Amino acid sequence: MRQLIHAVTDGAGLPDFVQTKLLSLVPEIDAVCIREKELSAQQLFTRLTGLIERGMPPEKLILHSSPDLVPFLPVLGVHFSEFDEQLTDFKQKYPDKLAGRSVHCISSARKAESQGADYLYFGHVFATNSKKNLPGRGLDVLHQVTQAVTIPVIAIGGIHEGNIAQVRQAGASGAAMISAFFNRKV
Repeated sequence: MRQLIHAVTDGAGLPDFVQTKLLSLVPEIDAVCIREKELSAQQLFTRLTGLIERGMPPEKLILHSSPDLVPFLPVLGVHFSEFDEQLTDFKQKYPDKLAGRSVHCISSARKAESQGADYLYFGHVFATNSKKNLPGRGLDVLHQVTQAVTIPVIAIGGIHEGNIAQVRQAGASGAAMISAFFNRKV
């Protein structure tokens, strides 16, 4: 089984260089989780419309915490934070769209699955700059989560080309990466 690869945007507001990078990644990735919490719904809609016009396949886009935009954009789905309770309602309203959730422990993973999540992001697995001074949860906990649910678990947090095989060996269905794709020094 091929490992799923998701790119997750870094919250920089989808500037042109990030959009260009996204477009270059299209052949290599299964999905892009658009995680841009600082943008208003209108700003996000405008940037996504422009990105799609530039050639981004909308069926590869997952909107982080933005279910209200789904009626206006033909995206793959929506990703919800761990304690966002909109997932069940979203799946009832849009059964053909993917619904994912971030989780950090077995109980949250089981709850998300019971609420209709199609996949999970589990993390952070390794130490990462986006979670400074917090140790990674580790490969053993990742393995425990993958064994506790039947839906795909996508590892996130400190993952790069050098350790991606380890998350697969721990049972993850794939990896979601931010800094591996979106290093701001580009």
